[in-house]
Amino acid sequence: MEAIGVSRMVKSLAANQHTLAQAIGLSVGVRLSEVIGAGLRLEASAYALEARQAVTELQACRHALKPLLGQDGLCPAAHNAFRFARIYVGADKGIPFLSSSDIIGLRPERGRYLSLKHTKRLDALKIKPWDVLVSCSGTIGNVGLASPRMADWALSQDAIRISAADADMAGYVAAFLRSRWGLAQLKGITYGSVIQHIEPHQLTRVWIPDLPAIRRIEIGRAFVEAALLRDRANDLLDEADSELRRALTLPPLPKPKQGPVVNTVRASQWGGRLDASYHNPMAQWVINQLKRIGFETLPLNDPMLTKEIRAVTKFRKRVYVPKGGIPLLSSKQLFQIAPIDRKGLARGAHIDDMKEIQLNTNLVMVTCSGTNGRVQIIPDYMKDWAASQDAIRIEGSNKHEAGFIYAWLASDYGQALISRYQYGSVVTHLDRDMIGKIPAPLLTKNQRIAIANLVLEANRLRDEAWNLEQGALALLAKEITS
Repeated sequence: MEAIGVSRMVKSLAANQHTLAQAIGLSVGVRLSEVIGAGLRLEASAYALEARQAVTELQACRHALKPLLGQDGLCPAAHNAFRFARIYVGADKGIPFLSSSDIIGLRPERGRYLSLKHTKRLDALKIKPWDVLVSCSGTIGNVGLASPRMADWALSQDAIRISAADADMAGYVAAFLRSRWGLAQLKGITYGSVIQHIEPHQLTRVWIPDLPAIRRIEIGRAFVEAALLRDRANDLLDEADSELRRALTLPPLPKPKQGPVVNTVRASQWGGRLDASYHNPMAQWVINQLKRIGFETLPLNDPMLTKEIRAVTKFRKRVYVPKGGIPLLSSKQLFQIAPIDRKGLARGAHIDDMKEIQLNTNLVMVTCSGTNGRVQIIPDYMKDWAASQDAIRIEGSNKHEAGFIYAWLASDYGQALISRYQYGSVVTHLDRDMIGKIPAPLLTKNQRIAIANLVLEANRLRDEAWNLEQGALALLAKEITS
């Protein structure tokens, strides 16, 4: 009876897919073994054409294939932790917490901390060095490699942790899953009609070429070295922040008071703004401290600091192409490594837009809509890419001023001042004139250059890491297609 039932389901699936195939001009066949291997799933996503094409190409390559996970797989285990109540506390009473989107962050932030006391089974949530991290809910298939800097941070249940035998194997697995053959298979095992998901056990259906050890190590080690370079870059950015603090001799920002805050504002301080955000006590504290110590300040729009502060004003209609084109980054993707949902703009249709939307090396970007004030400095590999209108562009008067501006705006003090100038009650915004009014302390030239050099070196290391990964991906593609 079970065999008859399965046979009927297969016939039904085949009939449905045949009707679809006739409508779109494709021929699709599903074998009984495929249905059983997919857990008797009958939805079309379980037999995605892209995934089947990827496996067909892999089967045609000269290397044997192994499952990613399982008894004969390249990796022994994978899990995505468990659902848990998130209780956030201060840094002194918790551990850093990452969401699934943070696993591909250029600079994963320590902004939220899970309670050490109130989070049960915390060890199961911690990231282990050289875990391969895969987003598994909502946006499927972003792949990160857990570097030592991320070790022992907590991670959301919306990312799968794949354990590998060693760092080089982890790097190889991460490289393959970043390739089109890996991503297509990850998307082919999803389930869910509204929010897509994958489960760890489904990775047994992902096939990966078993390359010769020397080639596998070469590819994997490139990804490992790239992760270490990004760790070093982030260490340098931390050092730049510390150097800035030492040069300013400012005390740490006071902790925000709980509950309503009453702040007295003189008429001379109104600045034409009656909204509470402009009169933020934290921002006023920063300004008062700079005055107390005697630092001269300049607004960011001063020619000594910047050549131009510009916003995107004309980029409205977008023409996308399925492959190639000009990579277009959203305000979120500016802070990520190789996001899978990055779009490409048709080159011919956006020639006139490029002056506004084009990215250049060491251009400082400040997000200006929704989540305001996140700061990025563009590495060389993003040169000639494009970004959306949700970020203000700040072009330093030279590369050292650009590096210093990044360090200042990314600091706690700069962040407090940025928040002062935003407006809007539901979705907040910043504009270029407001960014231009933000004061920056006029440190000595040598101090600014020393801080900037740390930022610029970090940016160079990011570029080196990207090029290492791209070389490894090209080598992997050659092994599969040759």
